[in-house]
Parts: sequence; C-alpha cells; structure tokens
Amino acid sequence: MKKRFFESISSFYKSESGIAAAVAAALLLGIIVVSMTTIQVQYVPVWKEDAEYAHMSDVWQDMSRFKSNVDILAAGIEMNPNSRITLNSPIQMGGADVPFIGGMKTGGTLTVNNAISGMLIEVNDDMSGYDSNQTLSDIGSVSYRPTNIHSVEETYCYENGALIVTQNGRSVMKLFPGIVLEDGAGIASVNLSARIATLEGTRGVMASNSMENIRLTSQDFINIYDSDQEYTNENTTKKANVTSVDLTIYTENTEAWEKYFEDSANETNLQEGTDYNITKEDYSVKFSLFPENKTINFKAYNAIIKMKTEIQ
Repeated sequence: MKKRFFESISSFYKSESGIAAAVAAALLLGIIVVSMTTIQVQYVPVWKEDAEYAHMSDVWQDMSRFKSNVDILAAGIEMNPNSRITLNSPIQMGGADVPFIGGMKTGGTLTVNNAISGMLIEVNDDMSGYDSNQTLSDIGSVSYRPTNIHSVEETYCYENGALIVTQNGRSVMKLFPGIVLEDGAGIASVNLSARIATLEGTRGVMASNSMENIRLTSQDFINIYDSDQEYTNENTTKKANVTSVDLTIYTENTEAWEKYFEDSANETNLQEGTDYNITKEDYSVKFSLFPENKTINFKAYNAIIKMKTEIQ
C-alpha cells in the first residue's frame, strides 16, 4: 500500500515537472517571437534605410569619380591631342544589405547615352560668326537610379559636363560643368569658355546589383571657336570682335541649369535684360550673353571620349 502511495506521488511530481518545462518553453518561444517581431517592425527598417543611405554615398563617390575622369581625359587631350589615355570608372550598382537579418541587396539602373544631353552654340561677331548646328546636339550622358525601398530615391546624372542630382522632380547641380563665365582681365571684358566632352558609346540601359565598370578612352580634340585667334583678310590681321554668344543646353534638368547660369551671371555682376537673358523651356535652357559696353572673350572646344560598358 505504501509502495503504491509513493508511486502516485512520484508520478505527480513528474507530471508537474513536465508541465513546467512546457510552460517555460512556451514562454521562451513567446519572448523570442515578440523580440523578433519588435526587431523586424522597429529596427530593421531603420537599419535598411541606413544601409541604403550608405549605398547612395558610395554611388555619389563613384559618379563623382566618373566626372573627374572625364575632366582629366578632356584636359589631357587638350594639352596633347595625340594622347590616348584610358581610365576605368566602376559604379557600385547594388548595396543596402543588412547582414544576419535577411537578404535585401537592392540594385539600380545604369542608363548610358539615353537621356537628353547636348547643346547649341551660336556666336555673332564681325567676321563669319559660328553656329554648331547639330554637331553638338547629342554629346552623351550617364545616369544611375537606385531601386530604394526605405530611403528617398536620388538619381545621379552626368550630362553636358555637369553632375546633377534629382529628387522628387527637383534637380540640383552638385559638380559644375566646363562652361565658365568670369570677369576678363580688364573691367570692360567678360570671359566665357565652353569645354565640352562628347561621350561616344553604345546607347542602352542596364539593371544590376553588382559592380559595373565604365571604361573611358580619349579619342580626339576639336577646337570649336577661339576669339583670340587671328584672321588674315586682305593683308590685314585681326581678331574677331564677338558681340553676342548664345548657349542652348538640351536637358531634362532645366531647373539646375537655370540656377547655374543665374549664379554665374550674378558673380560677374551682369544685369539681366541688359547684359544677358535666360530662356527656359521644357527640355532646354538658353543663356544669351550680350554685355553692354563690354567685349566678349569666348573659347570653346570639344574633347571626344570613347565610352565602353557591358551594355550590348
């Protein structure tokens, strides 16, 4: 009888111990589920947003390096038109991966020579003048657009020698082009120069989340116009007297270009309507320079650069 009594008590304690272990396991599982849910809801989006922001910082550096490489090649071929220099510009297409949480490596779209980018140069002088017509109507572009999920998407676009960032339909010029307006050596002169780089390459769009490379090679140098050049006519040597210059920029980022020309004119103390005009249309910005009581020193050249990517 005693034996049966003690067996009952022993089985009771075993049952209680099993229930306690099950309850403890359920509580522990609940704590884990709640913790993971809290992390996924509150922390993971913040971490992923930070990761996307870090990736965009990498893209900014890559696109800035791309513009610098174009400028370097353009300057090199200006000094030595026979030089052939090659520079590589890698672009980090993907990023924003959060380790140990789950794969979310975003990608992006690289667009080459597929955006509106070009210009028209018109010079009026006392000689024959100059009109670029269609020779500069398409000088190439490179843009990168990410596929961000948490952070605001910013598109980086290299066009007409400038690096422009667009966000929510607004555009800001971050790195300036080779179009420079400044005071001349004397108070009665103004200098305007247009150092152009034409990017020749396959037109296309590439979506990727890995590293892609753009190879740039200098090809040719074309002297477009130089007001300091002397002309001989009827045994008389003289320089052209430039009376006005019109620069029309073909672009989708008209806001950035309008602001750039306005700031450049203000820095040289030119008066709108008297010395210059800016005309903005849907896909172009025209800067007309005709300073009152000032001479114009104008120079323009075009550096031809070959661009090669994996886009077929």
